[in-house]
Amino acid sequence: MKIRRIFGDFEPYGWEPSNEQIAEEFGLKTGRIIRFDTNTSPYTPARLLQKLKNGLETLPLNRYPDTSYSNLRKKLASYNSCSPDSIMVSNGADEALDIITKTFIDKDDEVRLSVPTYSYYPVLVRLMAGKVKQIKRNKDFSDDFAAIKNGIGKNTHMVMLCSPNNPTGNLVDQKGLKKLLETDCAVVIDEAYYEFSGKSAASLTRSYDNLIVVRTFSKAFSLAGLRVGYTIASEKTTSQLNLVRPPNSVGVISLRLAEMALHNVKMMKENVARILAERDRCIARLNKIRGIKTIPTAANFMLVRFAKRTGSEVYKKLAKRGLVVRDVSKLPSLKQCIRFSVGKPEENDTLLKAISEIVN
Repeated sequence: MKIRRIFGDFEPYGWEPSNEQIAEEFGLKTGRIIRFDTNTSPYTPARLLQKLKNGLETLPLNRYPDTSYSNLRKKLASYNSCSPDSIMVSNGADEALDIITKTFIDKDDEVRLSVPTYSYYPVLVRLMAGKVKQIKRNKDFSDDFAAIKNGIGKNTHMVMLCSPNNPTGNLVDQKGLKKLLETDCAVVIDEAYYEFSGKSAASLTRSYDNLIVVRTFSKAFSLAGLRVGYTIASEKTTSQLNLVRPPNSVGVISLRLAEMALHNVKMMKENVARILAERDRCIARLNKIRGIKTIPTAANFMLVRFAKRTGSEVYKKLAKRGLVVRDVSKLPSLKQCIRFSVGKPEENDTLLKAISEIVN
């Protein structure tokens, strides 16, 4: 078969291994495995599921959903204080990012990334035969806006940023962002962890057509299994994205649960408060362990640097105990780091104890 030439040296996204794969590799039972590597909420939306169960018989599963997703867009508009026509609903944030790159990137167009960051961004660009330009972050992991903007040329079509950034947890500076928005290239802000930081660039979409904010229900809303995301942009830009958006990629059940979640924002905020309190407790514990440095974070995960061990080494030692963190040691500047999300208190205690024993 004749596949696309770009796959000759294509580097795919590093999928998280399944529980079964981890169990087989490290000789464990799947029931012993605790995941800290996906940055999702440790709390299931039990109340939403019960309400859904009571109304399942009325769901028109034999029909396609409304292609415009108008009901969910109206509720998202209320949640975000914007117009429904400023919102595009997608099958998770990853599909939104895919739609954006398909809209703006042609062969050999440049996309500038502030690295280290979410490793799916370069995959999306290369799938469109675009060129990735990586700009190294400052020592404190803040975006080097001077380097990003100064290198923008006629062939630069997009800048992709993440706030809070995955895996470093820091926020995009608004002043630096506004300078980028003065250029003629698209600027994408991935705000998958927005609810944990409370800081957003979404209001700037009213003034800048070239700004696109990406959000998700996967993290704070505890609905990662639904795969529902959305974008916020000007109405002009949103109409352009809708030219590329596939029809009916979000299912009826997913739409209904997302709508219900927006009726229960209080529940989400309660869970966020619990997670943030637990995050701060974990950081305080980690900071007492010699040979460890925690990086300041505005998200539900933390980046930890080890003085005398590589991230890969720590990952393997934890995995042998059934504790799965994210090995980020291959990303720029992160050779001695791991990233892990906040679990339930008893899960976190198990992880912290194991890290302390490994270091000591």
